[in-house]
Amino acid sequence: MDSTIKSTASRFGLIIASVGIFYTLMAYLVNLELLVNTWAGIGLWAMNMVLLIVAVAQVKKAFGGFLSFKEGFSTFILTYIISALVSAVFSILLFAVIDPEAADRIQALIIETTVNMLERFGAPEESITEQVENLESTNQFSVVNQVKGFFTGIVLYAVIGLIVAAIMKRNRPEFIDVIQDTEE
Repeated sequence: MDSTIKSTASRFGLIIASVGIFYTLMAYLVNLELLVNTWAGIGLWAMNMVLLIVAVAQVKKAFGGFLSFKEGFSTFILTYIISALVSAVFSILLFAVIDPEAADRIQALIIETTVNMLERFGAPEESITEQVENLESTNQFSVVNQVKGFFTGIVLYAVIGLIVAAIMKRNRPEFIDVIQDTEE
């Protein structure tokens, strides 16, 4: 793998992870409800997507405006893996080692938020009860579930990365090489 791809992916992966960790720490210190806020989640996801795409664009720029599908996909997925790995390690440390009680409080907030949302949409009571039972039986902050989430994220972001790489792809024209060869 090209060193430009590695350095760009590392830089942007750490930037994305840092923003997420900073947000999590601020929410942890100020108000845990911020960690279950839908709009904040959408905002963080959008920011992640923008930075992932910018990482691919930076590599394309470094390669003179040309980018193969493989280079684009590699940049996107490596950036995501680095950011997700750092974020997962941080979450495991914070919610499974340092303060497991915070994970319990967040779990209760997730259940409360889910119930409110389902009630607003007019979901039947048995559906709400079933959702609550599912949420109560799952500890999303356990190490096992954090690892599962990490690998699930890789699959989901790989699909997005395929799309981004296809859009950003721009192969070097072959006739330029032919012209340059004949001039020498």
